[in-house]
Formats: sequence, C-alpha cells, structure tokens
Amino acid sequence: MGEHPSFHDPDIADDLLDLISLLLQKIRDDLPRDAGSEQATQEWRDISELRATTGQVRLLRILTTHQRCTMQELADYLGVALPSVTAMVKRLLSQGFVERIRDEQDWRFVWVLPTERGRHAVALFGKLRRASLQRRLAHLSPEELAQLHATLPILRHLIEVEP
Repeated sequence: MGEHPSFHDPDIADDLLDLISLLLQKIRDDLPRDAGSEQATQEWRDISELRATTGQVRLLRILTTHQRCTMQELADYLGVALPSVTAMVKRLLSQGFVERIRDEQDWRFVWVLPTERGRHAVALFGKLRRASLQRRLAHLSPEELAQLHATLPILRHLIEVEP
C-alpha cells in the first residue's frame, strides 16, 4: 500500500498553516478597531480594548468555558510561561474583564474569573467573528461551500490525531 501523494508534498503543511493564519487575520481585521462616532458604545470600546493585545480574548474564552482557573492552569491552557499570563491577567483586571478571588478552603490558591463585562465581551467578540466569516462564506459558490463542508471532518481528524 503506497503513501498518499500529499505526504510527499512538503508545502501542504506550510500552505495550510498560512491559509488558516491569514483567514483568522482577515476575520480579526473585520472587527471594530475603535469606537467610531456611530458605534460609540461601551460594547465597541470593550472589543477595541480586547483586540489590542493578542491572547486576551483567548484567555477570556478559556475562563468563560472553565468558569475559573488558577494562573498556572491559564498558562498551561495557553501554552505560555506564567509571567506572560500574569501580565495578561493584570491588564484584564485593570480593564474590568476579570477578577481574582482567594479559594475559601485553601487561601494559597487564587482563582481568576471572568466578570460579567468579560463574559459579555467574549460573547460579542465571538458573534462578530462568526458574522465576519459568514459574510466571507456568502461569496462562495454552492460547489465551493460543499467542498469546504466536506473538508471539515478531515480538519477535525487533524486535531484529534496524536503526532
């Protein structure tokens, strides 16, 4: 049984990484950059603040999913060093997106939790990202959409495969 031809194509990994990265960047670029005159609401300011630093939205999404995390858990989930998480959490604390509380049973533990403002900002950020992608998908032909849909199980399999 021979190997699939794509295994011999060294460019497929680079192409896939580049395309995913570029698509995510395009979606990110579609998000509001500032609170312009017609959209000068707190929600838009929140999104603008969150986009300012890479990783903040991801950290908030993790907190929203897990409800609370220790600093070390956040570092592990993000795959970064503890000082990087500390800097991000400090920034998010000062912006009112997260709060820190001591564990009631063990005061050595400090939990980081999303505030209501943080949960709302993450939900809005996700809604805006989905809308951006949906606008882009609307430009595809039915055939292109069908091909894209057919590749989703393959992409899921890539995520599940242990290297």
